[in-house]
Amino acid sequence: MKKFLTVIIGLFLISCLAFAAGGKKVLGVLTPNATHGFTGESIQHARAAAEELSKKEGFEYKFLTSQESSEQNNQIDGLINEKVDAIVLWPHNGNELRSAAIKVTEAKIPLIIYDRLIDGFAPTAEVMGDNVTIGQLAGKYFSNFFAEDLKKGKVNILEFKGDNSTVPQQRSDGFMETADKNFNVVQQFSTDWQRAKAREQMENFLNNVSKEEVESVKAIFTHDDEVALGIIDAIIAYTGNKKINVKLISGVSGSKDLLVTFDSLLKDKGISQVTYLFSPSMVRDAVKMGADILNGKEFHIKKAANGQYLIPTAEVDNKNYKEFQNSEAYKVRYSL
Repeated sequence: MKKFLTVIIGLFLISCLAFAAGGKKVLGVLTPNATHGFTGESIQHARAAAEELSKKEGFEYKFLTSQESSEQNNQIDGLINEKVDAIVLWPHNGNELRSAAIKVTEAKIPLIIYDRLIDGFAPTAEVMGDNVTIGQLAGKYFSNFFAEDLKKGKVNILEFKGDNSTVPQQRSDGFMETADKNFNVVQQFSTDWQRAKAREQMENFLNNVSKEEVESVKAIFTHDDEVALGIIDAIIAYTGNKKINVKLISGVSGSKDLLVTFDSLLKDKGISQVTYLFSPSMVRDAVKMGADILNGKEFHIKKAANGQYLIPTAEVDNKNYKEFQNSEAYKVRYSL
């Protein structure tokens, strides 16, 4: 009889443990797949944050990546059917996820939108890098850098955007708000955030546009460090008879790969650089906000006047990049 009772008690404890494990709250985390280095790093940081926080705070998580919006829509439907307790969504393109996002809110599941917004839609929270400020800071930097040239008239520049989502639009709008009105965007390119595509576009510009127009360009405003690297690749490889008069290239991210070019370009090509921090590790903040919801905590990021939760940015140029390489933000980014 004692042995029988021991078995019964054991089975009861096992069933209790199984019930307890099954009763844990679940956080869904959805991101685009790794189409380029930035998203690849971001996925690593998002997964690491979900793993660390789930162990620390006692919830479960489902981590899903996708190749396109339609796949992400299906993943959201799946999470709704599974009745997860909160979702962190980094959309491919916000407006293509509108219907799915509405379904999430109708199911009364808290929704954190990261990075790429859905126009006219109000989720539980929107957390992102401060893209408007990034553009504004770039506009001011360009204006100060070319102060003397701008007094004489137009300064021609090229702009290399990432895609057609809200992120590049905010950066472009911010730039135009603060940049001197004498800046003239000769051409605007959409790169899909790809280094190779940016290089191809720059090479086509150098080889196929008139000598006068090529030589008139003084600066290049890009929306990403990988895009800036593609521009640099094209400039270094160019062997034609058109003189490249570019004096400034901007980026966004503060990546290791771009920072190593700061000294070499400055010395060899007479080109200065500036980049604005939008680290892949920022996605950890979005995952942390999802965990905060599960645990009934207040968000750890202060809400901006526009209602969004904006991750602060910083400016890194040829003067302070070595100091940045020794910063905590840089160490966290490359900790994985």
